[in-house]
Amino acid sequence: MSMLELQDVRYTYHTKAQAVEALRGVSAVFEPAKLYAVVGSSGSGKTTLLSLLAGLDVPESGEIRFRGKSTADMDRDRYRFEHVSVIYQNFNLFAHLSALENVAYPLYLRGIPKKRAEEQAAQCLVSVGIGEDRYGRLPGMLSGGEQQRVAIARALASNAELVLADEPTGNLDITNGEQVVSILLRLAHEEGRCVIIVTHDLEIAAEADEILMMRDGVTERGQ
Repeated sequence: MSMLELQDVRYTYHTKAQAVEALRGVSAVFEPAKLYAVVGSSGSGKTTLLSLLAGLDVPESGEIRFRGKSTADMDRDRYRFEHVSVIYQNFNLFAHLSALENVAYPLYLRGIPKKRAEEQAAQCLVSVGIGEDRYGRLPGMLSGGEQQRVAIARALASNAELVLADEPTGNLDITNGEQVVSILLRLAHEEGRCVIIVTHDLEIAAEADEILMMRDGVTERGQ
């Protein structure tokens, strides 16, 4: 059963000078327990597609349905809070919070008591290979690979069904990049989450269950 369905999704950016068609009729289906890679050159529509999947906006025409319900007809703040986690290239960790507190943050927001939230956060950190000696460190005291794994642990803690990753290996070396992809694959295959990665790296994309090639605002499904 599909988690996300896109039907003839179109989106245009309007400025005083011009209108730019970012998406020109995208249709696709995304299922749980799979990792998808969205690839394409700069300006092909990848980032716009990801932002619409995250519920940051709705299509100008066409429809995105999450578990059968259009994102245009739902409380999108609640949709993002309850169902979606986004992992960014620049990690987006809170600089003033420790690694443990960053991971526990979505649990704090849900009203889970601090002790239990941090116990759950610690389990998530262990699952991505972050040792207890790193729990109390601020993001600036961690390597890039460690920061990205903390960001993934935060996605784990949120228990989001849909995990969206925007160039998650873009700031990492090859070894750390491979580790991150391995963790994301585990989230999909072992935990049943729908994981969608935007990437320019074809070697990373080759690890995905399915590839969507973006070109001039339309998609071509591969693999």
